[in-house]
Amino acid sequence: MKTTLELITLLDELDNGKIADDLEGQDLDFKEWNQRSFDDNIKLMIKMAVCMANGGGGSVVFGVADKRTGKHEAIKGVPASLDLYSISKRIYERTDPHLTPHFEQVDIPIGTGKILIMHVYPGMPPYTTTDGAATIRQGKDCIPFTGTLRRQMVSTTTEHDYTAEVIYEDWTKLFSPSAMEKIREILVEQRAPEMLQQMNDEDLLVSVGALKNGYLTKGALLLVGKSDSISRIIPQYSWGYRKMVSDTDYIIKEDGNQAIPIALYELERYIASDNPLVTIQSGLIHPEFHTYPVLALREALLNAFGHRDYRMPGSVMLKQYRDKLIITNPGEFIGGITPQNILHHPSVTRNSHLMDLLDKLKFVNRSNLGVPRIYRSLLIEGKEPPVYREVGNHIELTFIASPLNDGFKNFVNAMTNKGYHLDTDHLLILQYLLRHGEIDTATAAEVTQRNQEQAREVLSKLSIDMKLIEAIGRGRGRYYTLSKVASEPLKGVMAYERQAILDDEAIKIRILSILKDRPLRNKEIRTMTGYDQKQVQRLMKSLYDEGVRVTGRGPGAKYILEKE
Repeated sequence: MKTTLELITLLDELDNGKIADDLEGQDLDFKEWNQRSFDDNIKLMIKMAVCMANGGGGSVVFGVADKRTGKHEAIKGVPASLDLYSISKRIYERTDPHLTPHFEQVDIPIGTGKILIMHVYPGMPPYTTTDGAATIRQGKDCIPFTGTLRRQMVSTTTEHDYTAEVIYEDWTKLFSPSAMEKIREILVEQRAPEMLQQMNDEDLLVSVGALKNGYLTKGALLLVGKSDSISRIIPQYSWGYRKMVSDTDYIIKEDGNQAIPIALYELERYIASDNPLVTIQSGLIHPEFHTYPVLALREALLNAFGHRDYRMPGSVMLKQYRDKLIITNPGEFIGGITPQNILHHPSVTRNSHLMDLLDKLKFVNRSNLGVPRIYRSLLIEGKEPPVYREVGNHIELTFIASPLNDGFKNFVNAMTNKGYHLDTDHLLILQYLLRHGEIDTATAAEVTQRNQEQAREVLSKLSIDMKLIEAIGRGRGRYYTLSKVASEPLKGVMAYERQAILDDEAIKIRILSILKDRPLRNKEIRTMTGYDQKQVQRLMKSLYDEGVRVTGRGPGAKYILEKE
């Protein structure tokens, strides 16, 4: 994909006898702006965004007629007051999967004085409009993206791995000893095999696949390359840190394009300067805990570097606020992953080679454990789970600055000592109950990112096997609260008794609400509450002052609410 400067320079060819059509290619098209219909321009942008995305990405220059010679004849321009955010939003809403092109409105002393460039980055095709229409770029044309073409695309490799490309230059001139030193520190820290640690630089790089026939790959360059080499060969790569004092102001700003191991070290160093540490007593040992668990942060940062889209310009950016920490990276979720299923979805990566290198060098574990590790390292300390979002063509991960809940941490340890393993799903349910008091199956499915059948199994394990939660009611009205076994160590005895009272009150309110509309039989109330026959009778007797009365006898008896 050409840069904006390259595109502007290319327009000079119009004064050398060429027309815009001569300058077009697989990744470039020129379109004249329709001065009479803004909606027609939007429709054209949507069509071209889909076409370019399916064809591997490219740029479309609006405001240039493609059949005229001479810059003054061909460049008509676009309106000077375009709302680029609104245009981008409409394209996003009317493409599936969503596309978010990057727009640049460039000053040019011809026509209206402005041209508009739409950069469309490659992703995971096929892409269509929301009504199912699609074209694909082939040469200079956008042709119908038929079922046969789509099948061919799926049957071949779904996406080219940018990080696996080989750099045919002397690797020793691209190599950074400082980056390799950080890699060796990680190998020692992660207790890599002695044989791996003792290899010289070249042998180590060959053994992990970073050097192929004497040449570095782009993934290897991101790990062991010098800054100037990375800047020249992968100019779209960078990282940044901001210490924020508000949503718009910061007091520390740092940007760089050093290799990933050095970037990781620098970002962790910045976080550590404001990552409060607390200790809890556990026998003779006093373990230390940070506000943001170090394991979760490292996994999150390496995920950001490992899964970002290296064909797009942008930074792996870490913003540290007083009450939260946000990590963003260029690229969208791929392979069906969404913020709502990321915890349990099978691992999918666009940079298989880079992730393979990170795995072999002991930076990450490729057994689909990265995201679950992030969740668990937070939850096990009683902290709030992470929050993933897709913002335009970026992925955003937020850590909330939750305090350590030493009671919860000790409770998890005690359960482990009893032979019970609390997995991530169990921890999510318990944490939710600590904050909200009750949970039903539908909410449990949402919280654990499971389907309802799987959520019922998790709830059953917690209630029947571990006795940590208890069911209230039956059927669709059933919900769960912390049991006495869990509530006492986590909230205290009085908290459990208060909750039990609140549960009774909630049941009474529900019954009174239903009685306002219709009578209820004893059997119906048993189904709703899980009470036995005698308990229902006592419950309804306690509502006498609220106007509840019984009519009839035996199986035909009903409870009604007398009108005042």
